[in-house]
Amino acid sequence: MSTAASSRARVPLFSRPKDLAMFIYFISHIPTSFLIDMVPIYPAVIYPYIQPLLRLNEYYVENFRDPFMGDKTQVWYHTFLYMELVFQLPIFFYSAWALYNNRRSAYLWICVYSAHVVTTVVPIVTSLHLCKPHQFPFTISDEQKQILTSLYMPWVLFPLWMLYESFNQVRRGEQSALKKKRK
Repeated sequence: MSTAASSRARVPLFSRPKDLAMFIYFISHIPTSFLIDMVPIYPAVIYPYIQPLLRLNEYYVENFRDPFMGDKTQVWYHTFLYMELVFQLPIFFYSAWALYNNRRSAYLWICVYSAHVVTTVVPIVTSLHLCKPHQFPFTISDEQKQILTSLYMPWVLFPLWMLYESFNQVRRGEQSALKKKRK
């Protein structure tokens, strides 16, 4: 263990409300990723074993009219899902662990993750509102677009807040390190 890490007393997670909110976000997003988000990219060979997940996905697409989750031809969208699998999911695990253990290193990864997720969800919401009706696999009413927007927006707003908080933590850490270096 490094001297810096060992010299800092571990502050319980429940005493750090912002970290607790981020911890809950990452912990809750792990099963959400596996059980909902990534279903469209699972290989067909495992479909017999994941029938409940496929039905849940069908239910979601039918009831919420999400053109991205329901259209396998949206390569750009599925690229975002693969990025969630190979890039975001490891960050969920690491960030949850690091926040729980009060590791400053969490904030840099949260900053990177937050910037990434905002830049993936904003194009989804923008496409939802700016694409022409013929570009979707089925008809979507303006009311359905608003409902979908309300479902996607927490993944813009909360990561924006995390980006702000984690960036400030990284900046404070750098300023503290500079002060120590000057002494």
